[in-house]
Amino acid sequence: MANSYLRPFLGLLGWFLLVPGALAALGAFWLLASGLNLVGDTRSAQGRVVAHEVVILQARGGRQVHGKKSVVEFTTHDGRAMRVTDSLVRRQQAVHTLGEAVTVRYPTSDPLQAEIGSSSWIKGFIGIGMLLAGLVAAAVGGLLLRLRPKPAVTAPLA
Repeated sequence: MANSYLRPFLGLLGWFLLVPGALAALGAFWLLASGLNLVGDTRSAQGRVVAHEVVILQARGGRQVHGKKSVVEFTTHDGRAMRVTDSLVRRQQAVHTLGEAVTVRYPTSDPLQAEIGSSSWIKGFIGIGMLLAGLVAAAVGGLLLRLRPKPAVTAPLA
């Protein structure tokens, strides 16, 4: 009897884990593929940190936390001088010093989307974590769907 009450919930929980887990794994795979230059034409160049942009973030408890984004100058493969602001906000020891040489990665079609090489490393680390979590959730959801009891089949009356 208890089995009949539990069966619908196993299926619902299985689908609840399987679908978001699979979507998270696909999104993480795309994040990793783009971060590792597997998608599109990406180039690398040497750049130099020329300034910092101060960013104010809201922390828990309503207090303000200050971070910095590095502004980098680099030259593209076709000789254009570019100046971009990194997308990652850094705090304390993670902040690049002014004049520091950094590796910049950028899509050939849009160099304004450049980012500092260490930023792509952090995205790769997050992508691996998301990929593993999504695959585990999808596997557990699939296992719950597979292990749920099937309803009993009764023979038709003649």
